[in-house]
Amino acid sequence: MKTSLKPFHDALKNLEEALSIANPSDLERDGTIQRFEYCYEILWKSAQRILKENEVNAETPKTVFRELGRLGWIQNVEDWFDFQKARNETSHEYGLKLALHSYQLAKKILPLAKNLYQILDEKSRD
Repeated sequence: MKTSLKPFHDALKNLEEALSIANPSDLERDGTIQRFEYCYEILWKSAQRILKENEVNAETPKTVFRELGRLGWIQNVEDWFDFQKARNETSHEYGLKLALHSYQLAKKILPLAKNLYQILDEKSRD
């Protein structure tokens, strides 16, 4: 059974919508960070399932991104590790500096995640 990427697609749309707000309030920024966290979770789990369909076993986010890099499906694996670190930090602590950093990473992940979505969509149809 092929992996459905609809949840990933929907999460990307939600993140893009949040990032389209010019000069977000603190509440809107925090909502964007929440969408970043959610998008990241769906992204790596979707990638994990599609890797498995392609006979590549990866159990953790780091191994998923290492394998995606090894296969050439993503470029800079270190960026993805930064996204993972930010996602973990925002889940356990909070502060303005961390919020601003996470918001910037949400902006950075969007085009990379869109590109990965296209690759995963193609690989899920092979």
